[in-house]
Amino acid sequence: MKKIAIVASICLFSLGTVYAQQDTTMNRTVIVENEYNPTVMDASKINVMPKVEEPKATKRNIDYATSLRPVASWNYQAMSPVVREWEMDKAYRGHFRAGYGTDGNVDVKAGYLWDMTPKDRLNIAVSVDGWNGTLKDVAGLDWKSRLYHTKAGLDYKHSFKKLDFLLGGNYRSQVFNYMGNPVSSELKTDDKQHQTLGHVYLGLASTDKDLSVQYQGELGLNYFKQKYPTLITAGNEKTIYVKGDVWKPFAGQSFGLKFDFNNYLYSMEGMEDATSLELNPYYAMKGENLRLRLGAHVDWWSGAEDKVKFSPDVNLEYVFSESYVLYAKAIGGRENRSFYELTDLTPYWAPSSYALFPTYVLFDASAGLMASPINGFWFNLTGGYQMREDDLCWGLGYNGPLSYTTFNQGKTKAAYGSAELKYDYKDLLGISLKGTYYSWTWEDARALGVDESAALALKPELELNANVDFKVFEGLKVNVGYDYVKRYEGLFEPISDLHVGAAFEVLDNVQVYGRIHNLLDKDYFRADAYPAQGLNILGGISFRF
Repeated sequence: MKKIAIVASICLFSLGTVYAQQDTTMNRTVIVENEYNPTVMDASKINVMPKVEEPKATKRNIDYATSLRPVASWNYQAMSPVVREWEMDKAYRGHFRAGYGTDGNVDVKAGYLWDMTPKDRLNIAVSVDGWNGTLKDVAGLDWKSRLYHTKAGLDYKHSFKKLDFLLGGNYRSQVFNYMGNPVSSELKTDDKQHQTLGHVYLGLASTDKDLSVQYQGELGLNYFKQKYPTLITAGNEKTIYVKGDVWKPFAGQSFGLKFDFNNYLYSMEGMEDATSLELNPYYAMKGENLRLRLGAHVDWWSGAEDKVKFSPDVNLEYVFSESYVLYAKAIGGRENRSFYELTDLTPYWAPSSYALFPTYVLFDASAGLMASPINGFWFNLTGGYQMREDDLCWGLGYNGPLSYTTFNQGKTKAAYGSAELKYDYKDLLGISLKGTYYSWTWEDARALGVDESAALALKPELELNANVDFKVFEGLKVNVGYDYVKRYEGLFEPISDLHVGAAFEVLDNVQVYGRIHNLLDKDYFRADAYPAQGLNILGGISFRF
């Protein structure tokens, strides 16, 4: 598709959003801690599209407590949302949630944030989610699909006089099957894939604002192993990494250097080890009406191919009339494609005899206007263009009767435009509409014989989202939403998910909740080439303490 078009559309009702309102709430200093009531993200769409980041209005002087790794949460989410963050109440220390539904859908979350002493904090969290039901495969035949994901983790922080010490890790397990039937009774394990992932880290972050040089850094290890692989011999991937940020603040400005070093080690036969180094020098300025960042990405990769890449890191935001923000940016950088990181996108891929090349964003330029002309109402208009090397495009592969997600990589270009509207009235009503249009082109494919239509078949062309949250009466909240994604040139049926949900507080801090997804019972494939569930229902109970 050779046209370049930028179209603004509508969509998305979402709750728990941030609005640039014209009231005194914008004049606070906010300490942001993640509410310990995690929700589960929607797996019907996997983000393979340009990211549109919202700018921050600088004049309101909101100071956010951030760090390289917030100790209060971790973020792996694989399933459809079952309960939304209806409102930001008091940040409770403990949370438990359990639900069950059709197609064997399960949703269990539990955790506790423990302030052991004024200087010591420990966060413990566990989760189980997944399903086990019959779906239609690519041939329209019944397929007994199952996926269960388990995670347990902890994060510890000790605050010294001038720095924070961080230590933690997590364990993850995924058991699932590819589409199709086992080749034979001797190879029945081909139908039961098992991925094991682990992560440990330690970090330091300065807390003394009088230090002439500020810093934060982290040293860690990621581990991946796949049991019963279909294309390669069993083995593992280990990634040793060091990342951080060092900066010199002065008079509302700063010079700094971000860095990220990764060493990828493989035990699979034929897999080559690889090393990457990403450097990001920058200058930042934050004024009354102007926020500016000038920087660059210098990225080195050594593996099957040695290469050095450069890309910009420029961001400009200008605030006028108290609540209007004009912004423009040109950014880039590397998106690593290790097995550990691919698992965050989807488990349904079979490791090949070589590692994927990292995707490199050569250039992603966008400009737009964000504003809140009246209290409670907010809009954002954005248009942009980007170029990517070794972009990840999804497909479907076969090994005998088994089907799994495959990847093609090549150069892509995309023009995109979006419009987003949000309205919030106290805690009674929340509305959000969003639409984004993409115009893709594909060239220089690494995989021979892959044409543009096949490579981009699962990329979004038009994405529309709409959600509304409202309080029926005290204690009962209801959500109604619709998600629609038209694929490139219509080669795949569009994603079409009408969903409703509700949560009712039966006792203080005790809720029963439920949701119904795919009310229209549409048959479509997700962005990872796997079929979505039909109409499905889930309900459960949650409480905070």
